[in-house]
Amino acid sequence: MEYEEIVARRKQILSRPVRPIPQEKLAAEHKRYAERTRRSVEIFEKAKGLIPGGVEHNLSQNKPFPLAMDRAKGYKIWDVDGNEYVDYLLCGAPIILGHGFEALDEKIVQIIREKGPATGLTSEYELLAAEQIIKHMPGVEMVRFLQSGTEADMAAIRIARAFTGKQKIIKIGGSYHGWSDQMVYSIHIPQTGALESKGIPNECFSHIVDVPPNDFDALEKAFKEHQDKGGIAGILVEPIGGESGAHPVHPDWNRTIRQLCDQYGALMIFDEVVTGFRLDMGGAQKYYNIKPDLTVLGKIITHGYPSSGAVCGRKEVMSACAGSLGQKVFVGGTLAANPISTAACYHALKLMEEHDAVGKSTAYAERLTRALNALFATRPDLGFFVYNFGPIMHYMTTAFFSVDLTAADALIQILNRKQVADDYQVITMAHGLCTLAGTRMYTCMQHDDEALKKTLAVWQYLLDLIPKH
Repeated sequence: MEYEEIVARRKQILSRPVRPIPQEKLAAEHKRYAERTRRSVEIFEKAKGLIPGGVEHNLSQNKPFPLAMDRAKGYKIWDVDGNEYVDYLLCGAPIILGHGFEALDEKIVQIIREKGPATGLTSEYELLAAEQIIKHMPGVEMVRFLQSGTEADMAAIRIARAFTGKQKIIKIGGSYHGWSDQMVYSIHIPQTGALESKGIPNECFSHIVDVPPNDFDALEKAFKEHQDKGGIAGILVEPIGGESGAHPVHPDWNRTIRQLCDQYGALMIFDEVVTGFRLDMGGAQKYYNIKPDLTVLGKIITHGYPSSGAVCGRKEVMSACAGSLGQKVFVGGTLAANPISTAACYHALKLMEEHDAVGKSTAYAERLTRALNALFATRPDLGFFVYNFGPIMHYMTTAFFSVDLTAADALIQILNRKQVADDYQVITMAHGLCTLAGTRMYTCMQHDDEALKKTLAVWQYLLDLIPKH
């Protein structure tokens, strides 16, 4: 689906009232959900006394309670009550070979048995993993491993400022670049500013420049206006758009950013935590044929194994990390680049290439996108639709991410639309689909005809719960 059609159909959804499930039907579904997931409810009740909010994971479906999972294999996961789900969350995108891929897991088990998990010192796997990343990504000549995508974004900002000698960082509204102090600004929904920044002093945002997505005039204005105010050191970009494409990019957006960075001496930073090795083995930079100066990678590089992140880029820029005392950019992390994580990176990338994991995952996503859009077309009164960037799928039901913040009732709209989307997700989860945030689905190379058939059946069930107008 092209950008213009996505925008037009999104506006159409926003022009209509949300379509909730009737309260009596929703109550019955909630009761059924709780009855089939009794152990999850018990675990949640206990967790509330031990863990703030009773849950650790931002990606969980937490309303009315989070599910406790037991195991995963291929494209399926099972909760502690034995219920089976088609998994489209995939740990937030890194799983592309499929859960429990034996050829990968056997390598990691062997390392643990024969070498131990970590020493705090260098291992050869650091080099092997770095070589694989450099081999595939056009804009990468050097790699510095870290422990998460959040850390990698922090390091990228620091490198950009040190290399350019400038201060300001442009952040595109609605984008997510981890949870460090500077980045918790205008996240999820554009123009929300410091709405979600409780506990963070306002001074932390003094060098962050917020630009709305696809606003070409505001983007150029930001570069011009800050030339004499510290200058723009870099711009962070989710290359398919904020929230992994929930705010899709205009076809000319990335190339315009590249041109302005070159013109004003700023660094273009691609946050490829989701797109790297998922959109393409060469990431979004290969897919769009645009070389960033720095690339941020996260959980995707270890295929779900922990302690996973890296900041990468061209040698001239990355050398800012290697100067003498007082001259280099300081980054740390005792468990960064441990043998388990770097071995997982090395072997996962080789296996993904060998099995054409991206190609197979994309082919399934294309099939599912077409099939869901055909199903949604049977209910034109709802206006639901799906679009995809390769094996990254977005389904639009209430469009709560896209509410116009200038509207007088914007916050009420967002809350109402988010609540209805959450209700939809409870239904789909209760009937065996695991997705992300009521808006997103990731695919892996193990998804098959059975998965597609079940997915369509669950969505048909949901559509039947919503009264026709």
